[in-house]
This record gives sequence, C-alpha cells and structure tokens, in this order.
Amino acid sequence: MANWSELPIDILDLIHGKLSIPDYIRFGAVCKQWNLAFKLKYRCPPKPQSPWMMLPGKSNTTAKFFSIADNKVYHQIPCPKPMIRRRICIGSSHGWLITVDESSNMHLVNPLTGAQFPLPPVTTLPFVEAVHDSQGRLTGLILNRERHTYSLQDAHRIMFHKAILSAAPDQGSGFVVMMICNIWRALAFARAEDKAWTYIDTPDSFTDVIYYRGKFYTISYLGTVGAWEPHGLSFKPRRRVTRLHHVLGGVPGRQPNAGLQRPGVRRYGA
Repeated sequence: MANWSELPIDILDLIHGKLSIPDYIRFGAVCKQWNLAFKLKYRCPPKPQSPWMMLPGKSNTTAKFFSIADNKVYHQIPCPKPMIRRRICIGSSHGWLITVDESSNMHLVNPLTGAQFPLPPVTTLPFVEAVHDSQGRLTGLILNRERHTYSLQDAHRIMFHKAILSAAPDQGSGFVVMMICNIWRALAFARAEDKAWTYIDTPDSFTDVIYYRGKFYTISYLGTVGAWEPHGLSFKPRRRVTRLHHVLGGVPGRQPNAGLQRPGVRRYGA
C-alpha cells in the first residue's frame, strides 16, 4: 500500500492546488510532510471556485467565512499574520483582500494562504501629507488643498472608499490596483512594482469601480460610466453618458463636494 506521507513536496503542492477550500484548509492536519507542504502553500493557491464571504468576529487569530455554494459558515479559519482583524477592507477580488491598517498602510492579503503584498504609501498622493508626533509616530493625515488635519480614524473614513484588483499577485502576470479615494472620491492607481500612487486627473467624483476583461469601469455620481484602458504609464478613459441618477441617488448637474477645488483639474476627452 502506498505511503501518502512520502509524496514529494512538488506533488503535494499540485494536489493542494486542486482541493476545495475546506479541504485546502484541512490539508496540513494530515501528517508532518503534508503540513510542510501546507506551510509552503503560497506556491500553489487554491483553484478558483465560488466566493466565500468573510464575516465579522471577535477572535484575533481566526476568522469566519460563509460559503455561498455550501450555504454554510466555516469557523476558526486561521488568520494571516500580522492579524487582519484590526484592518479595514476596502475591496476584494481574485481571492485577495485590499486592506488598510491602523497606520494607513495598505496591503493585498490572501486570507487563506497568508501571503501579503504591500501597496505604496498613501502619502505619495499629491493631496496627502503625513503628520507625526515628537517621537516620529504617525498620528494623522493632512488631506485636500484646505490642508485640514484628520486623525487616522477620521482619515480612514474620508480617504478610503473602494479599491479593486486587476489580477491575483501570485499569477506572475502583474497587477494593477485602482482606488476611489479622498473626500471628493477621486481615482488613483498603482501597478505591481510602483513605489507611489498615480492620481488620475478628472473632474468627476466616483461611486464605484470594477475590473472586467482588461478594463476598469467606473460610475460617477452624475451617472457617467467610464471604461479605462492602459495607455502608456497611465490610463486612458473612454466613456458614455447614461441615466443612472435615480439609481445612484444623484442630482443631474451636481456632484457631491462640488465646492472643493481639486489640484490641476482638467476634463478628459469623451
């Protein structure tokens, strides 16, 4: 009879990547050899399958997930370290969460494998400046041209609205994160190797962003649907005007925070 504990790590990795999410998590409890493969699981993430919803909980070491396919809540799923419980999540796609910690540091986090990728500091945006105390600790952020200082807690509420990911970081093909940020809900993006966020200079405020088949799609508060394509080092917009005002709760001809002056605003081409 074959001794399954003696399978090579590479073979175990292949098996590991074919499992359902519950079996993927239980894999490391079989034996020491399988547990070693489980610890190296970032090499082979689980296969794509129906989404799991991450639920709020009280534990700092485990998380709860709801499986749509199984109609079941799974408890005590180990959390990656550092703990993501104390972070806010502003988006998810391709099995990854886009998180912001207490110091406004942003990371891509895979809650199953524990893999994490840092994103550029928000202070690289042209309208954000860090505030430090006498010991060099970050205590707040200065936002907007009005240069109002916000506590980190208030800055989280005002600064981070939604972010979306174009591809999984572990696929090896590169990725882009696009984010709706700041009080006027502007757009910014960062590529896999970028050290800074790039601000997209538009006059609109945005309510949603998704990624589909090579393009980012946005909806503004005026009901404008925009399709954004890579164009050199930035993104080129192609847009069409729709009538979504009654759906979004907007008023034609008026944007939220319309009285705020953005730096270097110019209108992009239709």
